[in-house]
Amino acid sequence: MARTRFSRYQSYTTQKRNRQRVFRIFITILLVYYGYLFVNAALLRTVYWQSESMEPGLQKDVSVLVTPLPFGHTHIPFLPFGLPGWRGPERGELVLLVPAYHTPTSPWVSVLDEAVRFFTLNKLSLVARKSWDQDYTLRRVIGLPGDTIKLDNFTASVKPKGKQFFLSEYELSKKIYSLKDNPLPSEWKSSYPLSGSAPEITLGPDEYFVLADNRARASDSRTWGVVRGEDIKGLAILKYWPLSQFGSL
Repeated sequence: MARTRFSRYQSYTTQKRNRQRVFRIFITILLVYYGYLFVNAALLRTVYWQSESMEPGLQKDVSVLVTPLPFGHTHIPFLPFGLPGWRGPERGELVLLVPAYHTPTSPWVSVLDEAVRFFTLNKLSLVARKSWDQDYTLRRVIGLPGDTIKLDNFTASVKPKGKQFFLSEYELSKKIYSLKDNPLPSEWKSSYPLSGSAPEITLGPDEYFVLADNRARASDSRTWGVVRGEDIKGLAILKYWPLSQFGSL
C-alpha cells in the first residue's frame, strides 16, 4: 500500500510539473508576441519592398527598416497611448505612408490578423487584398505644409512657406537622391496620369506632397493628391537585405 501511495504522489507531482511547464511556455509565447507587437508598432518594423517605384535608390525585392519614432505615430499595443515624436517629415526623406486608395480593415480584424500572421510566420492572413490595394507604400517627401509646388520635366520646384522664390527639390532636400530616367511616349500629354508636369499647388496645414523616384512608372501626389500627416506612419532609415544592397536611405 505504501508503494502504491508513493507512486500516486509521484504521478501527481509529475502532472503538476507538466502543467507548470505548459503554463511557462504559454506565458513565454505571449510575452514574445507582445514584444513583437511593441517593437513593430513603436520602435522598428521591417518592410519587404516589391516595387520599382523608388528606383534607382531603392530596388525591388529589398528589405527595409522603418521607424515611427520621429513623427510620434506610434502606439503601444492594447494601451490608449503611444510614444511622443519630436518632429514632422522633412523634404527629401523616404517615408512609409498609407496610400490614398487603400481600403482600411476594422481595428479588431487588424489585431487578429497580426496574431495569425505572427503564429504562422506570415504564411496566412485573415485579410484578402487585391494586388493593387496595399497597406503601405514608400514615397519621397517633396513639399511640407504651406509650400507651393510645381512640376516640370519630372522635377519639382518648391517655394517654401514665407519665401518669395522657387528652388529645385534637390536644393531643399535633406537627402541626396536621383530620379530614374524613364521617358514617356512622345504623344503623352501633360494632362495624362504620371505626366512630368503639374500646375502649382499650395499645401494646407498638415498636408504633404510626395513623389516616387521612378516618376514615369508610379503613382503619387500627382494622381492621389496631397497626403495628410496622420497617414505618414514612419521614416525609412536602412536597407538591410540582401547584404549587397545594405545602406542608409
